[in-house]
Amino acid sequence: MKNPILPIAMLLAMGTFAQCFCQRAAPAADPDALWEKMFQVMHGLPKSPKDTPLEQLKKLIEQGADVNAAIDFDRLLRVGETRADLRGTAWPLDVAIQRAQVDMVKLLLAKGAKFHGGELALAALSRNQDESLAMITALVQAGADVNSLNDKLVGGLSFTALYAASFKGNKDAVKLLLAQPGIKLDEKNDDGDTALMAAAEGGHAEIVDMLLKAGANVSITDIGGETAATRAQKGLAKLVEKQQAIISKLQFPPK
Repeated sequence: MKNPILPIAMLLAMGTFAQCFCQRAAPAADPDALWEKMFQVMHGLPKSPKDTPLEQLKKLIEQGADVNAAIDFDRLLRVGETRADLRGTAWPLDVAIQRAQVDMVKLLLAKGAKFHGGELALAALSRNQDESLAMITALVQAGADVNSLNDKLVGGLSFTALYAASFKGNKDAVKLLLAQPGIKLDEKNDDGDTALMAAAEGGHAEIVDMLLKAGANVSITDIGGETAATRAQKGLAKLVEKQQAIISKLQFPPK
């Protein structure tokens, strides 16, 4: 019969070693604490005196923060509920796009951020055209659906990236989107507006030309029965009205 003391002693020694190792190892990060920190970093609240938002995000991801955990929801928590009981409405990638944090967008994509629809359209709506183009490029390269509709703006319309870029007059973004396989030229928003209508009313002649060459339909009407041509006339009327107001001020300056 084998001596039972040796295995028992070995087990005790291994247990002591494991206990010491666990005590020395860094404690596992609290998922709730990581989620709260992710919410703060993505929304820029509060600003860190030492690290940039990008550096803070990198550290959070290294600590195990989930880049695919929703950080905004459809309502507040009720007593006894957890975040699992809520419907997510925005994820870190969405917030990075909304805040035009290009480097954070790229990092999140590199770390496996998933698409929930509308990210590309949201990027195309960004105020700064260079930042918008950079985000669109990164999203397209990561496999975003070029025809997905954005419906994440509360009280806003659903629209595609091509519509938003045409509305904003972002020629480079429109060019990039038109080069994507399967791009839908005549997708409508909730008001029946197409990218061609948006470009026409905004007076973005080069984009109108690009869309027409790509095959955009000039005969489509919106919910009010207007075509791209009538929308262009409406845009011209607005411009004339503004110019007339300027002329009036010059002729009759305030005293």
